[in-house]
Amino acid sequence: MSHGPVPEFSPVLHFRRLIYSLAISVGVSFGAVLFGTSVLITSTAAGAEFSIALLSTAFSGSVLTGAVLAVPIGRYGDRNGIRGITALGGALVALGFMSFALSQEPWQVITSWWVLIGPGSAMVLFEPAFIAIQQWFDRASRNKAAGTLTLITGLAGPIFIPTSTYLTEALGWRIAAAALGMVVLAATFAVAGWSLSIVPPGPTHAEDTATPPHTSKSLKRFPLGFIPLTMGVLLTMAVLEAFNVHRIARFEDAGFDPTLIAWWAAAVGLLSLPARFLLPFLANRFDPAKLWLVVTVLIVPSVWMAVRGTEVWELYGHFIVFGLLFGAFMPLRAVIMSDWFSGPRFGVLMGAQAVAIAIGRAGGPALVGWVAGSRFGYSTAVTLLSLVLLGSAVMVAVAIQRRSQHREP
Repeated sequence: MSHGPVPEFSPVLHFRRLIYSLAISVGVSFGAVLFGTSVLITSTAAGAEFSIALLSTAFSGSVLTGAVLAVPIGRYGDRNGIRGITALGGALVALGFMSFALSQEPWQVITSWWVLIGPGSAMVLFEPAFIAIQQWFDRASRNKAAGTLTLITGLAGPIFIPTSTYLTEALGWRIAAAALGMVVLAATFAVAGWSLSIVPPGPTHAEDTATPPHTSKSLKRFPLGFIPLTMGVLLTMAVLEAFNVHRIARFEDAGFDPTLIAWWAAAVGLLSLPARFLLPFLANRFDPAKLWLVVTVLIVPSVWMAVRGTEVWELYGHFIVFGLLFGAFMPLRAVIMSDWFSGPRFGVLMGAQAVAIAIGRAGGPALVGWVAGSRFGYSTAVTLLSLVLLGSAVMVAVAIQRRSQHREP
């Protein structure tokens, strides 16, 4: 199958135009869909009109409906690039937020998220961006690209949490939701129309010397280590997503002022910036999968501090430790996947992994929402999250062991 004309330029020469603009598109989309939602579901916003269980179900279900399209999106990206995906996804997310802003009944909330925001999010968040990085750059440039992308998108929290909070308090949650949708539309259309226009409609690095021989086989069988690695990533993302969605509501339930919590939640994004940028560079010297394990172990105390969450030191400790570490996971995932499975079907593998991750991203917030709404409360929900995080470390360790055994003489 043809991948289009041979590019007359090197993407490396257009690094800033490609990566910086793509980071803005992903960051704006991520900020609206995740951080904006964490404000919109609170009891002073949409939570005053709809139950937390309904809003959690709407968000979690949107992750699953997006996952349905993950593999086709990955396949399309492998063959044609991500320009069209980005534009279509931005339009769907914008329509979804505007529909959510107009919702009066529970079924309208569910429809807005499941039918529009979920599929649109799958087209404008990290998976397509990582496909583009794998296509545009050789192995030496990918870690820098992944680090730069996640560094810039790390500003989404500090920007969107206080902004969404201000808009919600000043204008109401419905206008805030509509505004978030319009911002996503503007960012994705601008990037698709300008920056991505210089990229040919096909991979520029379809082959890679780092690709293990077994990854060129039919995907009827997943490459060695892919399944346990994906399970580990799934469980980790379940925990991270649960905190991203419920963090403000959790500490509000513990008695803290929602405005104070919102500012701390915004600070998490700033605290995450060093890890987002430095960990991909460390992956040039150390095994990225082992770095993943180290970061997982180090972030566990932040989860424990949120189990009770009634003391000031627990609030501060959670946000500081979690903030310093959680940003490392996304670029490390891209680096591990690129090192282990890079090649012409990288997008399909990323899509397959995204389907599994979606289960975690949907299950984590849904589990916390269900347990928190029961007689067990948030403390029990967060305790369960700590066990899930430890399980993720076990699965990644299994993946590392299987890869090591395969490479032994």
